[in-house]
Amino acid sequence: MNQENQTFFRILDLLSDVLLVVVSMLLSYVLRFRILHGEENMPLAFYLRWSLGVSLLFLFLFTIIGLYESRRGVLILQLIQKIILVSLCCTGALAIVFFTSRDIDVSRFLLVLFFLFSSCFLSAKRVLLFRIRRSSYVRGLHIREVLLVGSGRTAKEYVRNLEEMPWLGYRVLGSFGKKPVSEDIRYYGQISALDEVLRGTEAEELVAALDPEEFSEMDELIRQTEKNGLKFSLIPYFAPYMLSRPYIDQVGTLPLINIRRIPLDNLFNAILKRGFDLAGSLLLIVLTSPLMLFSAVGTLITLGRPVIFRQTRVGYQRKEFTMLKFRSMRPPSPEDSSGWSSYESSRLTPLGAFLRKTSMDELPQLFNVLKGEMSLVGPRPELPQYVDMFRESVPLYMLKHQVRPGITGLAQVSGYRGDTSIEARIRMDLRYIETWSILLDIKILISTLFHFMNTGDNEHHEENRSDPR
Repeated sequence: MNQENQTFFRILDLLSDVLLVVVSMLLSYVLRFRILHGEENMPLAFYLRWSLGVSLLFLFLFTIIGLYESRRGVLILQLIQKIILVSLCCTGALAIVFFTSRDIDVSRFLLVLFFLFSSCFLSAKRVLLFRIRRSSYVRGLHIREVLLVGSGRTAKEYVRNLEEMPWLGYRVLGSFGKKPVSEDIRYYGQISALDEVLRGTEAEELVAALDPEEFSEMDELIRQTEKNGLKFSLIPYFAPYMLSRPYIDQVGTLPLINIRRIPLDNLFNAILKRGFDLAGSLLLIVLTSPLMLFSAVGTLITLGRPVIFRQTRVGYQRKEFTMLKFRSMRPPSPEDSSGWSSYESSRLTPLGAFLRKTSMDELPQLFNVLKGEMSLVGPRPELPQYVDMFRESVPLYMLKHQVRPGITGLAQVSGYRGDTSIEARIRMDLRYIETWSILLDIKILISTLFHFMNTGDNEHHEENRSDPR
């Protein structure tokens, strides 16, 4: 896409955001005063003027957070979360102006509607553009052509990712290195041939995916790209150990890459998630109190005391805590061995089977959330002895303890429940940790509602591992 077209579409993007903000205010006014017949103290023109003014704040904040930048690998959930936060800030700014002025009497409900409409419309626009853009990439339109330097494991992984994800919109025109990186990609030869090829290439970018033994060529790569005016991107050979969005700090004149910094290391994100957990757990405790009373009485009648099964688990920052559940199994007999049991265990009571099938046995963990030992959403916590075992045999296993464990999680709603692959569960847990957003938590909680009736609970073997006296 040429520069003129880029400028045109950028202006169109800005103007459409302004229009959507104004339309959001207009619809809020119509709904509040024409449909719901609220008391109208300020005219429509007043609200439209202020919507035009606050639209400039929207544009400013969108620019600050990089919403108008062209980033092909961005996740749509991240975009929506940013839009909702900006809409909240802008609505809050309007509320402060309106409610601190004695001469202005506006409807509070109208501002709530404005927040909802603006969040929905601006998000819907991004989702639509996101889908259109990716569809055009798949059809071969607006493809960004790149040259690849490297012939080892990192370069091959880069090519494989582009082949599996054509919606990213990249095409490798050719490669340089000690050997061809793929039979389907033109091989230009050694890096020494780079200067001649770059002089006449149509590629927009040079991507270096060098393995450690090839890294000595880095100085020459940078010199050649600067000489020929190409963009230069680097995939570090230690990429498998990095999060998807590493944090880069500065130590004097040196950049410092923190390969394990996660979104919840941000104080605002941590406060947001904890606030969501507190509000959500309190609300769910109130809503599910009749179910918990039924479960407690039923367990008392069928199994006696204690009603609650308590078990030590490893949680946030590798600290142990006591996880709560309603009992669903009879105590093991002396000849039983501790280990992984099946769901058809003869120790499971009929009520216990029902509690597990509906996940009602997990409801006491809402109090773990309230205490700060768990979260509504996160990796499932494990027994200390299994943590000691998995930390040696499962790569990156201990990274799950960077966040609070959850009642439900991305692994669980993705089908990794019970006696499933630990490696697959950890991959899903790490994806959740790396890409966390409050919208992702909400999405997982909604998905849990459609999964909780599936046969079995999160970990059917829990009570078999120790005597629940």
